[in-house]
Amino acid sequence: MKMMTNREIAMAYLRCFCAGDISGLTPLLASDLHFKGTLHQYGSSEEYLKSLKNDPPEKCGHHVLNITEGDDSVAVFYEYEKPDKVITIAQLFKIKNHRINEVLLVFDSSGFA
Repeated sequence: MKMMTNREIAMAYLRCFCAGDISGLTPLLASDLHFKGTLHQYGSSEEYLKSLKNDPPEKCGHHVLNITEGDDSVAVFYEYEKPDKVITIAQLFKIKNHRINEVLLVFDSSGFA
């Protein structure tokens, strides 16, 4: 099986998340994942995945606005498309050994009020 590029890993994460496919996220994440978001922070993939299982993401659409790549990172700017609203999100993925080991998620949380 072909190894995914960092860009492919980041886009697979986004597709799985927007599809509500939590099990699809599991192989993309390093066990020592550090997730920092506007509303939540997690210190491991186990903690992050548990929170998603307890409060699953709704299936939604997304439209990529821009992707920027570095040696070990991918930044994705996209519109998170729910039936009643669209929220612009910036997400930075740091990737090590073909797994996401850091996520920085930034958006205006007033869109969820």
